[in-house]
Amino acid sequence: MKLYGFTLLKNGIKYDYSFRESIFSMAAITEKIYIALGDSEDTTEEALKELRNELSSVKGEDFLKIKYTIWDPELRSGGLILSRETNLALNFLRSDLKKCGSINDCWGFYLQADEVIHQDEYMQIIKDIEQANHNGYDAVRFRYLHFWPDHHNIAINKKWYPSEIRAIRLNTAIESWGDAQSFRFAQKIFNSDAHIFHYGHVREKDSYLQKKADILKLYHSDGKLSKYKRREKKLDKQTETLPFCGLHPKIMKERILRLGDQWIFPKKDEIHIVGDRSLFSEEFISKINVDKIYFYKSKREIKNILKKKSKVIIFSPNWLDRIIYKDRVPTSMRSKLARRWSNEFILTLKLSQREIGLKD
Repeated sequence: MKLYGFTLLKNGIKYDYSFRESIFSMAAITEKIYIALGDSEDTTEEALKELRNELSSVKGEDFLKIKYTIWDPELRSGGLILSRETNLALNFLRSDLKKCGSINDCWGFYLQADEVIHQDEYMQIIKDIEQANHNGYDAVRFRYLHFWPDHHNIAINKKWYPSEIRAIRLNTAIESWGDAQSFRFAQKIFNSDAHIFHYGHVREKDSYLQKKADILKLYHSDGKLSKYKRREKKLDKQTETLPFCGLHPKIMKERILRLGDQWIFPKKDEIHIVGDRSLFSEEFISKINVDKIYFYKSKREIKNILKKKSKVIIFSPNWLDRIIYKDRVPTSMRSKLARRWSNEFILTLKLSQREIGLKD
């Protein structure tokens, strides 16, 4: 099984996209990356060429392949230009492989310019795609973490999709559609527990506001823009978030610090967890950034520390526990399509409520 990357890009500098971090993370698991580069109004082309040269010195010549495109203003409806550009990159990849006669057992891995994968999950992503390939699947769907409005909160309400297809078998009819959120015509989809870190709503403020205003123009006519701007503001106010003090991809460190957010949270003195320790790996427990961690089988065992409710986590709380211990963490995102989070991710979110992070 061989894995190739593909993506689209336009005005990456103007809108402060994390495209460098996205491409670098994708480069770690792919043979080559194919990019549809739109007619930008900034220095994105120059930045991408510099990135291509940097990658070529590590991954070999011609690793980053660029297809120059012109965005069609006639596709200003429902974001269709985004799927068109994605499919241009995808077909660029497919046609290149067909010339070599080597498209069988080849997969495409897709990230948008504001999506990044974590280095600790590289092997899981490869393993899951290999398993999908071996067992007759034609697409792999990954979990999503949507950061909003900073790097230390994730959005979880119904507006935000809990997972999407990001890997596809190339010798199929699968294609991007709509506004390129996902792919269609997949017949058998494998669900991976690896995550896509989505940073589209965390960027330099002025660039973000400009991007939000301009992106609406890809969906709606001029006469409807005011209406949908008001709608976006209303939806933003309704966004439900949870604190996240977990580890970001290392490639994001410089950017996160540049935007004024923390990289690692200060160490805490202690935490008391009511829950089965065997639900979590020892490797995960060792990463919890506290001096002392105590596990208890039942709430009866913590009566002597009830005054320290801020230092207690009930892993499987009832409704009263949620009130007493101020626990807002559900077991999944709010969407009906959401799968239950892993035990370790749920505990990460519960720790985050206490401003407890993980060690780098």
